[in-house]
Amino acid sequence: MTPSLLSYPTVKRLLDAVAVLVLLGPAVLVLAVASVGALVAQGRPVLFTQRRVGRHGKSFLLLKLRTMNGRAYRERDRITRYGRLLRRLRIDELPQLLNVLAGSMSLVGPRPLLADHLALVGGGGRRHDVRPGLTCYAQLELAERGYLDKHRQVELDEAYVARLSLRGDLAILARTAGTWLRRHRDESDSRQGPRPPE
Repeated sequence: MTPSLLSYPTVKRLLDAVAVLVLLGPAVLVLAVASVGALVAQGRPVLFTQRRVGRHGKSFLLLKLRTMNGRAYRERDRITRYGRLLRRLRIDELPQLLNVLAGSMSLVGPRPLLADHLALVGGGGRRHDVRPGLTCYAQLELAERGYLDKHRQVELDEAYVARLSLRGDLAILARTAGTWLRRHRDESDSRQGPRPPE
């Protein structure tokens, strides 16, 4: 059945495009600085691309700033020092705004998986009824708790699709911003050390 022109998925796509166009100005400046830093610290290539599974099971090319080299065996050892900084600030994912603008991703939605990883989450369930996103319930829980079980990820992704709404998306975006600000405030406080008694 053809979706209504006023259905939320249609409105969501329009809101994504408008939001990205607004964000692209400052994002381009941040990306330019980060890319020059990546070029100096890590060399070429600056961008990392990878095939992921998107809406309706169609694959697309995910864009990120490169944060790893290929020398170490374990993934955690392959992350460069500069890459850790990019990941901590979530700057490595800024190129995905272009994925959102192109329509392969959304600002909010289940994170896109590799095709090989779909078997780990039971084939994906209803998660592919919507566009994958930059943030969603699963990513928030991972950021807040530091760990996310695959079964829990499936549960959270399915819950998102079942409750898809503008109010829900706005709540996720607000919670994402709050989590990001809280994390970096805590990191800043820890670097400064304990405050002296007043």
